[in-house]
Amino acid sequence: MIKWLSFIIALVLCVGVFSGFLGRFHPLGDSLSLLRLPLGVGCVLLVIASPSRSQRLVCAMAAVAAGVTTVPLFFAGAPNGDLTLYSKNVWYRNSQLDALAQDMRASGAEVITLQEVSHRNRMWLTGLADIYPHQHLCRNAGWSGIAVLSKHPIRKTRCSSRRAVAAAQIARDGQAIWVVSIHLAWAYPYGHETALQSALAVLDGLTGPVVIGGDFNVFPWASSVGALTAATATQLAGPLRPTYWLKGVPLPLDHAYSPGGGQVTYQPELGSDHQGVLARLRIFP
Repeated sequence: MIKWLSFIIALVLCVGVFSGFLGRFHPLGDSLSLLRLPLGVGCVLLVIASPSRSQRLVCAMAAVAAGVTTVPLFFAGAPNGDLTLYSKNVWYRNSQLDALAQDMRASGAEVITLQEVSHRNRMWLTGLADIYPHQHLCRNAGWSGIAVLSKHPIRKTRCSSRRAVAAAQIARDGQAIWVVSIHLAWAYPYGHETALQSALAVLDGLTGPVVIGGDFNVFPWASSVGALTAATATQLAGPLRPTYWLKGVPLPLDHAYSPGGGQVTYQPELGSDHQGVLARLRIFP
């Protein structure tokens, strides 16, 4: 009985881990990848406790696969870069916008990427125009627009066909840099895959350095995020931390990326249901 129970538990854990690497073939894989870390921990426990040598071996392989693709992301990233980006899912019903604006001003960020810019908080952007006079807003939905704010002039802009990305090319010290604000839907069975394709349709056409900040609604090891970083030649700025709590479960949904990575600190929620991401990004690898 114990052997059969151990076998069933090992099967569920290992299939869960390995299936989470199949997101490029079906979006269900990316949904399963969200469980990779706890499933990997379960595999470690079975390596210790399983009475079967073959089970211990397979569980060890699954634990290693889970660990090497997740754990390093929670440690410090590349050294600080020279472009500071503040990313924030504002939350469409935020009632602390003045405090949030003050935090953005104090951050020294050159560019800001915003998500959930709603009808209720859209006028709030004009209050930041004195320090961020160059603004690009994609009104994909009344409650969930996406925006890029910049201290530097904006030369070109792009909006995805549905809610996914707002992109603005800024002119900074004679260099053209694309700044992308991203907000994807929740993972399968929700509209994540459709939003991903809409985002890629924009990102595939960008030339030159790209920096990204936003609410991905999946973790950095998901295949969908890998497709985005491949399209933009970017890497994660670390360390990774939870930015959203779903019924008490910590989820690292908000990230920043650039060609050379960078260092991230995390800002208070300030009326939102997400923490802010303050990233010092390296434009060159």
